[in-house]
Amino acid sequence: MSELINFRDFGGYPTKDGKHVVKGHFFRSGSYRDLTKKDIEYIQSLNIQNLHDFREEHELDKKESHEEIAKKVHMISASAHLGGFEESEDQAFTVLSSESMIEFYRQLPFNNPAYKNIFKVLQEPNATPYLHNCTAGKDRTGIATALIQFALGIDENIIMLDYMKSMDAFEQVYQNEVRRLKDGRDESSLLHKMPGIVIMPSFLQAAYESIIEKYNSMSAYFEAEFGLNESKLMELRVMYTE
Repeated sequence: MSELINFRDFGGYPTKDGKHVVKGHFFRSGSYRDLTKKDIEYIQSLNIQNLHDFREEHELDKKESHEEIAKKVHMISASAHLGGFEESEDQAFTVLSSESMIEFYRQLPFNNPAYKNIFKVLQEPNATPYLHNCTAGKDRTGIATALIQFALGIDENIIMLDYMKSMDAFEQVYQNEVRRLKDGRDESSLLHKMPGIVIMPSFLQAAYESIIEKYNSMSAYFEAEFGLNESKLMELRVMYTE
């Protein structure tokens, strides 16, 4: 049985200019903490050049070894700069509401060191095959995936449909949360963080709306946050669409 959580290729989609994002170049996933030997062999077969792991230090497992699955590993949290993705383990249980998830999504796109590094790396030669992940592969990874897809010219509705595919992996995500339970907590404590285990269209929509509120357009956002003017966005599309 595979322990690749929420793993998939997020290329292959059509772009607004009639092309397609190349397949076999962009992958997303959740945690690697319980990979089987076959899982590791499969990822190695993809020849991953750059791996971005968006988790915080406390989310990592001591036995994880990223170096065996990618040529270059970028350990830059996409959430630590916001004060941390989860509450202190001193709490009786973690509470995540839909409102707190929406606020989290609204903050993620801005001044994010992990996302800034993504677009720096993707402008370099031989940057792909590329893989990024967080713990469940749906929130921090979901925003990162959407931003790459927006940059490559994919329609907003297609991006949302791809984002929602993470619900297909709900059982994997849930069981991973069970494995991650702190000492003294039982499975019932997960009821208090269920909005952080599922995904909803309103989450990604909140991120998109926050970008438009601040910058009025995605193109202005990419230039301000990542230094990607129209010319550089076109260069990315030449590199990664066909």
